[in-house]
Amino acid sequence: MPQQTLLSNYFLDTPEYHYPEYVSSTGQERKELEQKNENRAITRLRRTVKRFKDRGLLEYSTYDPNSSDKPSHRRTSKILGETWYYLSSRGLKIVEIKKGILEENRLSKNELDMERAKKDHFWELGKVYLDLRYKWMNQDPDLKQYHDWDWYPSLSVYSDNDTISIRPDAVLRIGQQVFFVELDRSTEPIQRSPFHTDQVSIEKKLERYRDVMKLTSNKIIRDGIIAFIVPNAIYNKRLTNIENAAQTVFGINSRVLTGRSIGDVISAYSTFSTSQ
Repeated sequence: MPQQTLLSNYFLDTPEYHYPEYVSSTGQERKELEQKNENRAITRLRRTVKRFKDRGLLEYSTYDPNSSDKPSHRRTSKILGETWYYLSSRGLKIVEIKKGILEENRLSKNELDMERAKKDHFWELGKVYLDLRYKWMNQDPDLKQYHDWDWYPSLSVYSDNDTISIRPDAVLRIGQQVFFVELDRSTEPIQRSPFHTDQVSIEKKLERYRDVMKLTSNKIIRDGIIAFIVPNAIYNKRLTNIENAAQTVFGINSRVLTGRSIGDVISAYSTFSTSQ
């Protein structure tokens, strides 16, 4: 729930509960006591939340999930809203125990980890879109979404006769150029043993892209750019390793671009397109 809702529902009491003089006071005195009461509630909220966070019971995010739904004339330049709080996996476990949830109905640790990974992945992908929509595409007022550019999250791409497919995290179209966006969180290895075909790796994912592109007659798919975005890359090593894997799979004329943000990919494409 948002911080303001948490404050009003659980921490903000009526002023007379803490300040008996509120009943007999009027005008400016009442306003001062109401502000004092709100400041007291905010202090209590911060102390309680810090204690829960330190114990691993709460997680938080500053992204407002409702901001992207507002019409364009109601949006502000700020993308981030107030703080939102969520139960962590440990907090959820404690709630399940307190509520007496049967063991077979509780989420396993693996399921909790997968749900957390999916949630984190969703938020990171959302940030990529917001960065694209409000920062990069706003630089040119003539660029119109759904006409000059599109963003398709989780859109599968197929070869002819649907013999093989690949599902990028998102497909970005700018004019006639398509980008297959892969949000990399540095959790997958670059390579795996060739004797275990069911194990995922960056190289095997690139091989699947190569196969789809080879087996399609769709020129837009064949000329697509595979864009790996690594938002948590501190050093260039991860980016370099992905580029090396791309050269191994595609050869020297690799159509794979890497970057820490969607802006890095767009800038790299400008250089890439002029060199072709």
